[in-house]
Amino acid sequence: MRRRTFLTIFAGASTCLLVPGSVRAQALVPGYVVTLRCLGNIPGPPWLDGRTLDGSVGLAPDTGPRHSGTHWQVIDAGAGAIALRCLGNISGPPWLDGRTADGMVGLAPSLGPPYTGARWQVANGGGGAIALRCLGDIPGPPWLDGRTADGTVGLAPDLSPAYTGARWQVSRA
Repeated sequence: MRRRTFLTIFAGASTCLLVPGSVRAQALVPGYVVTLRCLGNIPGPPWLDGRTLDGSVGLAPDTGPRHSGTHWQVIDAGAGAIALRCLGNISGPPWLDGRTADGMVGLAPSLGPPYTGARWQVANGGGGAIALRCLGDIPGPPWLDGRTADGTVGLAPDLSPAYTGARWQVSRA
C-alpha cells in the first residue's frame, strides 16, 4: 500500500513538472522579481530593460549588472492586473507604462492617474509564452511588443504572427 501511494504521488509530481500550469501562477506572482525575454524572431537584444535614468524602455543583450533595469518586481495592481516595477540601480521613474495614445512604452513615476498604462493584464501568448496587455484608458494598440531588430519596445495592435515580439518568456530572477 505504501509503495502504491508513493508511486501515485511520484507520478503526479512528475506530471506537474512536465505539463506547464498557468504562466501567471508560475512566474508573475506579486512580490517575485522576474526577467522578461522577448521571443521575437529577428536576431537582436531580447531582454526588457527599464532605463530609469531617462525613463525609457528598450531591449538589452543580457541581464548582467550593466543592465540592472532588466529585473522587474511584480506588483498586484488590483482587479486581476499587475504592475511591473523596474529595479534599475539608478534613481528614476520605475513603473512600466504603455502609452496607448501613441503606441510608445516608457517608465512612469507612479501608478496613479494620469499613468493608466502602468497596469497590465497577463494573457496566454501560446507555446508557454505570455503576452502583456496594457490597460491604459486611451484607445490605441495595447500589446507590449519587443522589437529585437533595433532593440526598441512599443505597443502592438494585436497578437497576429506579424508581431512575434509581443510574446514573452518570464523567468524568476
